[in-house]
Amino acid sequence: MEAIPRGLVSREMMKMIPGIKCVRTNILPANSSGNYSWSASSNNRITFQIPSFPNSYINGKRSFIRFLLKTSSNGVLVPQANIFRRLLLKSSRGQVLEDLDNYDILCRIQQNLKSEATLKGEAFSSKDIRAVDVAKNFGNMTNATGQNMRHHLQSGILGDHQEFLIPVSSMVASSGFAFQLELFLNDDAKVVGSNNTSPATYSLEEVSYDMELVEVSDAIMADINSELASGSQIPLPYKSWRSFNTALSGAGTQHKVDIAESAINAEKIYSVIVPQSWTQKQSVTSTNYLAKDYDPYSFYGGRKAKGTSGAFTSPTDYVTKFNWKYGSTYYPSAPIELNQDSTVALETSLATFDLKGNELPFMTAQETDTTGATSRFESRDFILAHNFNKTSEKMRSGLNLANSGAPVSISLHFNSNPNATVPKAIQTFVEQSNTLYIKPDGGSSLVAN
Repeated sequence: MEAIPRGLVSREMMKMIPGIKCVRTNILPANSSGNYSWSASSNNRITFQIPSFPNSYINGKRSFIRFLLKTSSNGVLVPQANIFRRLLLKSSRGQVLEDLDNYDILCRIQQNLKSEATLKGEAFSSKDIRAVDVAKNFGNMTNATGQNMRHHLQSGILGDHQEFLIPVSSMVASSGFAFQLELFLNDDAKVVGSNNTSPATYSLEEVSYDMELVEVSDAIMADINSELASGSQIPLPYKSWRSFNTALSGAGTQHKVDIAESAINAEKIYSVIVPQSWTQKQSVTSTNYLAKDYDPYSFYGGRKAKGTSGAFTSPTDYVTKFNWKYGSTYYPSAPIELNQDSTVALETSLATFDLKGNELPFMTAQETDTTGATSRFESRDFILAHNFNKTSEKMRSGLNLANSGAPVSISLHFNSNPNATVPKAIQTFVEQSNTLYIKPDGGSSLVAN
């Protein structure tokens, strides 16, 4: 069978059907009244009730959360201010569609997978200043009068990962809304450090969900409603993540973690090594600001760490070997041996996630001191990740973890006891694909008729 190169045959652009327009709007939290403030110690849950806008679809890629972020006079934002620790999304009938704990860690992982150029471009609005000149930006990380910040939702349905428009007008709104989005605020210690010896705090004001709606004409909507009335359903594919946190116990150098997940189509898995608990850091300065011990989202397992003096230190509790297992199958088929450095782990992740190319992720960027250089993957962004998809095409090709009931296991070998200095935990996220079926009566379900 022979194929003609695509470049030899051009096609004229199709004209879009008339009666479609884009409208920007914003909704305020349902649990606010007037000039309202949220903080970790009080009013720490923000609730948005998203209406069933007539004839409308939400464009998740063009929508975001915005707010005014204030610190106490002694508060210094961590290098990436992860404001939210949990995301909960429900349908109008109370069905939980997404419930993601340790959401802040997932946000850091997703940021690390972006390119350095992207992080630089987003630094001012996201307050993730790790890719820019920290010394010049350090003063901006304390602001008692507040500074505007935006947050892109790491939601499979409402966030950047959603490739399709969300047909809210076709969903029942008997409760007064199509979706209810709840965001739980993070602890003060995970958002701000203190530039003195007193505890620092943060708060949010002027919170809103800014979204773009695609509105269609009555005629188009009538055709869609006619299809629904005849028994058709609107399938809305989306990704979701399940969170698993397992403390590493004992003083040994070998650890096995079992993850009990029953996803029908598990696509990817991410595991990072984090401290079991975090205490707010004091006496934060521009010198020690980016030290690993001052960042709650620096991951462990690599062979280097950036100290408070700016010089690399060499931890002894680094990972020397690992692999995944489901049932009797290993991923990869032989354990990955990390001899001398962690290059093989990094390159394996880049290869299986199809990240090889011109825009390599930020975790591959170099860090330097006066003696040499290493990658951020080695010094603070170490991650054990695997892509179970058999192809990059848009089809179900992941693992069916509901098939046998067996857990997914990760076996880890460390050079020395990982709990010797700071007790550690393995934080794992399983990424899976689901489908939300919007039904003729306006209801929604994760199961097709």
